[in-house]
Amino acid sequence: MATPPTLVLDGDEPKLDVAVGWSRRRFDLSDRAETLLRDLGYGNRDLVPWTTARALVLAGGATLPEGNDARDVAWSVGGADGGREAGEAELRAVADYLRSLAVEDRALETLREHVRKTELSDYLDPDELHGRAGKVGELNDIARNLDG
Repeated sequence: MATPPTLVLDGDEPKLDVAVGWSRRRFDLSDRAETLLRDLGYGNRDLVPWTTARALVLAGGATLPEGNDARDVAWSVGGADGGREAGEAELRAVADYLRSLAVEDRALETLREHVRKTELSDYLDPDELHGRAGKVGELNDIARNLDG
């Protein structure tokens, strides 16, 4: 059984320590992902539910320092057994976080699948998730409407 994802401080930088394949990796957190975890009350050495950790990786909020393909890495993320379960407040917050993002197009369907297969589906319709190409199209439509 893989050790559950954990929030750790690396110096004064919070990182998400996650089992990836047969090793542990420390993921950098985007400002928004860091804020989400802090708002949810996570501190140093706290276990982070697998549902939340995998959503952050797929959405691009948790990335490897050398860069990564969110979809490929998310397939290797372990820790679904044991650990901490996400409660209603956390699931709502993660759903709101995901709803507000433009996700890498390559990871979009995998993120939608993750939402469908987890309790996140109680708070987020997978079709509410948008890729970057879709967001660019929406912005172009808005610009056209402003011009016309």
